Amino acid sequence: MQITEKLQRILPGPSRTKVFCVGYNKTGTTTIEAVLRNLGYRMPGQARQEALVVEETFRGNFVPLRTLCSSYDAFQDMPFSQGVIYAIVDSMFPGSKFILTVRDSNEWFESLVRFHLGGILKKAGVESLEEFGEQTFKDKAIYLHPNYLQNVVQRHAVSVVDYEIHYDWSLVYNKEHRIEIYERRNREIIEYFQDRQDQLLVLDVTREKDNSAIVEFLGLPGELIGDLPHLNRSQ
Repeated sequence: MQITEKLQRILPGPSRTKVFCVGYNKTGTTTIEAVLRNLGYRMPGQARQEALVVEETFRGNFVPLRTLCSSYDAFQDMPFSQGVIYAIVDSMFPGSKFILTVRDSNEWFESLVRFHLGGILKKAGVESLEEFGEQTFKDKAIYLHPNYLQNVVQRHAVSVVDYEIHYDWSLVYNKEHRIEIYERRNREIIEYFQDRQDQLLVLDVTREKDNSAIVEFLGLPGELIGDLPHLNRSQ
């Protein structure tokens, strides 16, 4: 029996529990997306997802987020990879499952930098982190629309001095600063679900050979276990 036939037989879409991959970008979230899609979970396209909800969600308007999540089964990347969005969607959709992808902190930061230098920074004309600054993305339509990246990235430039908000753009690619945010958020997610461990799977995809941990976590039949793809690696 083909896997699509298996899925149609055992995974009726309307009753499927929602799954949120809340791991930070560059922790294997694209791999999780591939696994979930292969398991029959309906997921929005990344660009459409970001265009519909990211900026509104960061502004505190969660109506578009609820609408998007009501229309699909599983989600990953922005905005689910940032901040406390995991707690917001948990309150919206009780009983959902959450996958926290993790990796070594230093490897994560180096992967993030490589990915950006070969992608959004390169498109902005930046060849090294020393060239990055407040004007790098300003008024540029590198992705989605002008200033989208400016609005998203500035969240990592925020600092509070004497109870006032300041923007320090040197923090965006400051290794110590970014790793501290990354590690703190991972701890907070684990602590948030400490009394509901059946709803959270912490996974380092670099140490997994197949999708068995995900299949078991989601309560799916063992016949759906297969190889784990490793996608979107930064070389």
